[in-house]
Amino acid sequence: MTRIEFYSNRFLPYLPESCQVNPGAYGFELALWLSNALMQLDIVTSYPMGEDWGWFIEYGEGEAEFMIGCGSNADEGEGYLGQPVLWSVFVQQALSLKQRLRGQSALVIAAKLMDAIVAVLQADGIAVQIEKAT
Repeated sequence: MTRIEFYSNRFLPYLPESCQVNPGAYGFELALWLSNALMQLDIVTSYPMGEDWGWFIEYGEGEAEFMIGCGSNADEGEGYLGQPVLWSVFVQQALSLKQRLRGQSALVIAAKLMDAIVAVLQADGIAVQIEKAT
């Protein structure tokens, strides 16, 4: 799985810690912004949904579904200090066997999504680092 990482204070939470999915599990503001930014490229996603580790949006193409995860590597309360935190974005195909594409099709769609995510972040002046899993 490929992951995009960057430091920013742009997507810090505006709701109190008690409204987050877990202490320090930020990402709603990033997921909401990313959903809107991708929509400008005609990539339609879902609204953000919470998970234990952060937030995600979903993207479907044909019968395949992908999750775009958005989270932070912050300690509880760190997102309220105004300092940049480390953000992480990844694309993962849904685990449903019915919707799972095999081989190149899934890789092509995931790469298209990653390229679009990098493009919208960079267009907003955010320097990204791409981490490829080995």
